[in-house]
Amino acid sequence: MRKSILALVTVIVATSISAADHPLLTQHCGDCHSVDDPEGEFSLNMLGNEVTDESREWWTSSFDFVKAHEMPPADDLNITDAERTAVAEYLRQGLLADDEVDKTHRLVPRRLNNREFANSVASVLMIEDVGTHQPLGDLLGDALHEGFDTNGDALGISEYHLEQYINACRGILDAVVLSGEKPVSARYVVSSDKLRMSSQSQRTTQAKRGLRREDSLEFTDPRLHIDFENFETVPTTGRYRIRIRAMGVDRGYYDSEATGIYDGDPILLTVSLGDRQFTYDLPDNKILDIELDEWLAEGTRIQLTYPTDGLRLIGNGNFKFQNRIAHDYIKEHDQATYQKVLREVVAKARFRKESPSHWSHWTDYWRGPRPRVFDGEIEGPHYESWPPKRTVALVGENPAADSAESILRPIAERAWRRLVRDGELDAIVQLVQRRRKELGDVEAIKEGILAVLVTPSFLLINSEEGTPADRFATKASYLFTSTPPGAKLRKSVASGRYSDFDSVRELAKSYLTEPRGDVQPDDALRQVGSRSQSKAFAFLDEFPRAWLQLDRINFMAPDPDRYPFYHKKRVSDDMIDEATAAFRHAVDNNLPIPELLTANYSFINADLAKIYGVQNIAQDSKLRKHVFTDGRRGGFLGMGAFLTLTADSLGTSPIHRGVYVLENFLGTKPLPPPGDIEIPEPDVRSATTIKEVLQAHVSNETCASCHRSIDPYGYAFENFDVAGRWRDVYAQSIGTNSPENEAKAKRTKKRNRNRPTVQETPIDSSATFRSSDHYNDITGFRRLMQSDANKERFVRCFIKKLLLYANGEEPEDFAELDQILNTSAQHEYRIIDTIAAVVHSPLFRGE
Repeated sequence: MRKSILALVTVIVATSISAADHPLLTQHCGDCHSVDDPEGEFSLNMLGNEVTDESREWWTSSFDFVKAHEMPPADDLNITDAERTAVAEYLRQGLLADDEVDKTHRLVPRRLNNREFANSVASVLMIEDVGTHQPLGDLLGDALHEGFDTNGDALGISEYHLEQYINACRGILDAVVLSGEKPVSARYVVSSDKLRMSSQSQRTTQAKRGLRREDSLEFTDPRLHIDFENFETVPTTGRYRIRIRAMGVDRGYYDSEATGIYDGDPILLTVSLGDRQFTYDLPDNKILDIELDEWLAEGTRIQLTYPTDGLRLIGNGNFKFQNRIAHDYIKEHDQATYQKVLREVVAKARFRKESPSHWSHWTDYWRGPRPRVFDGEIEGPHYESWPPKRTVALVGENPAADSAESILRPIAERAWRRLVRDGELDAIVQLVQRRRKELGDVEAIKEGILAVLVTPSFLLINSEEGTPADRFATKASYLFTSTPPGAKLRKSVASGRYSDFDSVRELAKSYLTEPRGDVQPDDALRQVGSRSQSKAFAFLDEFPRAWLQLDRINFMAPDPDRYPFYHKKRVSDDMIDEATAAFRHAVDNNLPIPELLTANYSFINADLAKIYGVQNIAQDSKLRKHVFTDGRRGGFLGMGAFLTLTADSLGTSPIHRGVYVLENFLGTKPLPPPGDIEIPEPDVRSATTIKEVLQAHVSNETCASCHRSIDPYGYAFENFDVAGRWRDVYAQSIGTNSPENEAKAKRTKKRNRNRPTVQETPIDSSATFRSSDHYNDITGFRRLMQSDANKERFVRCFIKKLLLYANGEEPEDFAELDQILNTSAQHEYRIIDTIAAVVHSPLFRGE
């Protein structure tokens, strides 16, 4: 048998005639893909004699379909395994032959995206971040390509971009390079009466906001913030000592089902210094002294907020309605107080006297879990020396225009990620010397630094500047950290240390698993759902978000009237955290990549457990590993993020879910519907399920070819509704209230008097692929996804997505992709080894 397959492969590959004239392709594909009326808008003639830029996508998709047994379909009973292998090998060899023509993998330069720009400026200037005064607030947002913010085609650059970069960098430099007289330090005592509760959307103070005690101010509505009446903004750039005293109160006083805050969750307080945030777990009924010593830019606002996803369950989610909880609790547990409120508050109220339970009567009696802030103190600015250390580190103690070249050279080397050539700084040095007459030495030097930061050498990556070692160090650093490479990495790469797979694997492992230098083991500022503490925290957070397109999760969010819990508890945030936690777990343990797709476990909390129907789980918001035993959930295929972002607001779509599975898990892009053909709408009046509607579409041959390849990848998920909950039936309302009854219901405050009848239809989540593989439900589909062929497809897709993230463009070199895939397979598809194979490949190195 093996000899016969090899013989067929040899014959078909050795032939140089057009694909349309090959006997096997003509025999098994010609009937459907002829020139006259090809199915799926694909004719064999489109392949031609060889792979070209125009036909490469057709060759690649044809190979994918044949290898997956999608084409020729299973109803072609005459094709043998040997013939199918021969067709696949013919297509594979055609792709390999094309790759042999030009083995140079030049990458298209692209600009830094906004997060890379912020990280890069901070790295070049040797500061913790770009500043607390939000200097990048006016930058245009980055356009995404399939979820990725690293795609070169989407990252355009214009004169407007340059203007905004100049303004932003000036603002950053003003907070780093200080000169003149040393500012005088002052001490600001913020007593409890100076604590001011304000709206997030406006700074006006309202008397009923917050619970003011004699010695403190308590949060009630989490939409509000506390600022300091006698410290509006930071007056002068410098380092400030900040002290705040606070504690948590009344955890568990009310039932958590009413408040939406679990007894096991911490009461948190976030201190925001502009964009820089620190979040603390407040102890119960014990004062915590919060102390910070931070470099703050002039104009920075200090605000305190209460982060929680609770206190939104009653009414439309507006906090004011939560005060009804106080009414219900006091009425049941404290009749004396209840009667007192009726006499002294309700009876004297200007409004709602007839409604004792109305929230407005109970605001002063709220006892939900909340932070209590006592007071604060701010002292500064203070400096270790003058000029400040960060100024001296960047430009020296006495920066002079005559020394511009020596000052700017190390800055330029960090910014341009390479050695500066002799004479390369001459134009910028001349600029500094010209501006000195107008601005003085220090300001002129700042203009020189600004000029360095708006050059193409800084703003563009993937350029051909520098040595191959420089370019590799830059690529590796931006892949894992979204920052420029440090001197240590550049030196190691230049020495030839990372020239083989094993050393590159060690580099990847060190980034992915070793902790960041700025994270302490007892770091009290981190909270549930925060980013990874590894050096590659940027990659571990950003890549899965981009790959899975998690930014789209609420593009068509579940209808808030039908799915209030999803919105009121912000479950979409938990779903995103679940996906990124699974990815971090895979990296932390170097797991096989296919486990991401079909694992029998995930990372859930109490809110997700409610959506997923999981019992006996810890009642808090912390994500924990949970093993599912029903075969329905686990891995990406069972996650709410995938199930929600592929649904519409009111209904699910097997097409959307099928396309998502093909594109993001299996690496195949289905063809879009033909735009120049008028397709008559089928009669679906008798259809009662989405499957019947789609099958009516499949009856049209124009639609059938693609839908037969897409729909089976989506039907399996029909038991999951738009919020990711399990369902066994479709529930459809038959009949509605008449306008007369609706009007009467409004008058009498009794809605839904005539409730519509609910018709339930069993869900059929079975399907058959063109390969003849069949499943009855999601458990069968998951088993099919665990086949060797689908594991390989998933890993290949992961590799392509990783290269898109790293390079800013989709890879086209079939041979190199095959080589990476083979290396991954030799290491059991383990994720760190596969990432290392990508980083070591010419596709990544641009060689």
